Amino acid sequence: MGMQKLISSLRLFLVFTAMISLSTLHGQEILKPLKVNSQLMQQKGNAGSRTIVESRDTLCLPFQDDFSGRYVFVDGALTDCGDTIEQMVSSIYPSSVYWVDSNAFVNITYPTLPPTYGVVTLDGIDKHGKPYNEASSLSQADFLTSRNIFLGGPITDSVYLSFYYQPGGFGEFPNNQDSLILEFKDADGHWDKVWSTVNLNGDDPQSFQLAMIPVADDYHYDGFSFRFRNWAGVNGNNDHWHIDYVLLDDDRTYNDTLFRDVAIMYEPEPYLQDYRQMPWNQFKNHQDEELAAEHGVFMYNNFNTIINTSHQYGVTEKYSGATVVPATFPVSVNFDPFSINYNSYSTFEVPAGTPGYDDDSLTLRFTYSVDGASDVYRRNDTLVHDQAFYNYYAYDDGTAERAYAIVGTGAKLAMHFFANEPDTLKEIYIHWAYVDGSKSDLFFSLMVWDNIDTTGASGDENIVFQNDFLTPKYVDSLNGFYVYKLVDFLGNPTPVVVDGDFYVGWLQSQEEFLNVGFDANSDAKDDVYFNVGAVWQKSALSGAVMIRPQVGGNYSMFNTIGEPAAQQHHITAFPNPAESQLQFAGLPESQYTVDIFDRAGAIVQRTEISNGVVSIYDLPSGLYIARLVDTRSGMYFTTTFIRQ
Repeated sequence: MGMQKLISSLRLFLVFTAMISLSTLHGQEILKPLKVNSQLMQQKGNAGSRTIVESRDTLCLPFQDDFSGRYVFVDGALTDCGDTIEQMVSSIYPSSVYWVDSNAFVNITYPTLPPTYGVVTLDGIDKHGKPYNEASSLSQADFLTSRNIFLGGPITDSVYLSFYYQPGGFGEFPNNQDSLILEFKDADGHWDKVWSTVNLNGDDPQSFQLAMIPVADDYHYDGFSFRFRNWAGVNGNNDHWHIDYVLLDDDRTYNDTLFRDVAIMYEPEPYLQDYRQMPWNQFKNHQDEELAAEHGVFMYNNFNTIINTSHQYGVTEKYSGATVVPATFPVSVNFDPFSINYNSYSTFEVPAGTPGYDDDSLTLRFTYSVDGASDVYRRNDTLVHDQAFYNYYAYDDGTAERAYAIVGTGAKLAMHFFANEPDTLKEIYIHWAYVDGSKSDLFFSLMVWDNIDTTGASGDENIVFQNDFLTPKYVDSLNGFYVYKLVDFLGNPTPVVVDGDFYVGWLQSQEEFLNVGFDANSDAKDDVYFNVGAVWQKSALSGAVMIRPQVGGNYSMFNTIGEPAAQQHHITAFPNPAESQLQFAGLPESQYTVDIFDRAGAIVQRTEISNGVVSIYDLPSGLYIARLVDTRSGMYFTTTFIRQ
């Protein structure tokens, strides 16, 4: 128990320091709030489906949702409603068993120290992950509206609605003009404001608070509904309020604030020592070096007495269902009131007989469960987690809570990785974060090093790959990662052999921030380095910059991403190298303006194509990029050339 409490204390300390870092400009590193939500943008508004048997238009009490389960079963056969509802819910939208809208965001990555696994977040973006109104700084934003509820008949007079709430967390803290509001619908269909709160503590870390709201007799009718809504900056992913453990029931009092519920709190602690994901071929013969010392889950006792609680886990291969680790024998602990407990398990090596062991990828499915004595709510007692081994490395969990940027023209960022065996680096995935408009007109160089000076004494480095004149690309799918293939000047594949330490990142060509996704729930700062002109420095910000190198294998995990329509035409400049003028092959017939950029990303010439020719007589010798913009459609094409 002593070690578990120590680990829990360390977790609390890391959460606190990470939160402080989120709003800090440290040297030449900066974290910024996001404009959009990539997870929601992928869903295209799909809020899940439901099947209702013997359905009514109202739900029975108790109404209870802690946003922790993907499968919801409501059996009211012994109640006045007589409903049986079964649903498979979307993992990121509120369950349509309980809620009628899908504006709010169900997640586990934004809250800190939630009472149960999963919360729903109200912010400044819509259900598609985009700002409600980029031109407005403050307005009504999200709604979270319950389905109609049966509060008639034998319902007693003491009906209460309770819920936990938290501002900010790992997201952006609301300003004092932002608010979280609760409203009740009366029998005439009018919405009455019954409670509200604001954030008066700025960016200071805050725990979840419990609100206990009486439901007056005027609302005791068949068809009652309640809703949460928020005022926020609707021009981006702003002003987060997190809600958990919503409970509406009768026969309660104002002091009914205790829940005999032991719940899992977070995603499990990583199975791997350094990464969230890594290539299977780099792991399977080096398991002893790559495994964490232990893995497990945190659970929280929401009650005021000691609860004897058992816990266990098991592992299967995801697609075949074959057992990798049989369910362990339940271990019991006497769980102190209002405390966090870490259920730890020794890590294990994947045996050679596991299905997929000889393939190029494999996925393990972990199932963790806890069982508190007389626990009143079972949905948050089981957690299923997939540990994937594909052909890329990832420090991040796939979800960005902030955007990371470095300051200065010529600034460089390098993320450290390690190849246990010689391999070929073929692609680099980058999650560009949309913050203050598109940066797709800015240039950067994609970089790979096999060595940099990580001592902080110099800017020494050894570059093994560099591709210039690339631009950030924003995609709505695959969690916002864009694929950059390692190619040469002519677009031919040029994979780089990596063995041991290697680093991937970028060199930026201008002062303006590029903004890349930042995962605040994973701490990889010891493997992030930046150079703003003198020496390589280690990052001071707790989190993980969302860059993933892909090695080996004959496939890309993200091969469904295509180039923008304008980029699907391959154009070339000729002659190349050129002395005084250029022509272009493969260009669709239209009218074009031509912008020519130097290596620093500055426009050095802007002209029009005259008789199919562009004069470059006045340009100094060097490497340039030409961007041709169709004046009719706005589509553009890029190519590179050398002026002799």
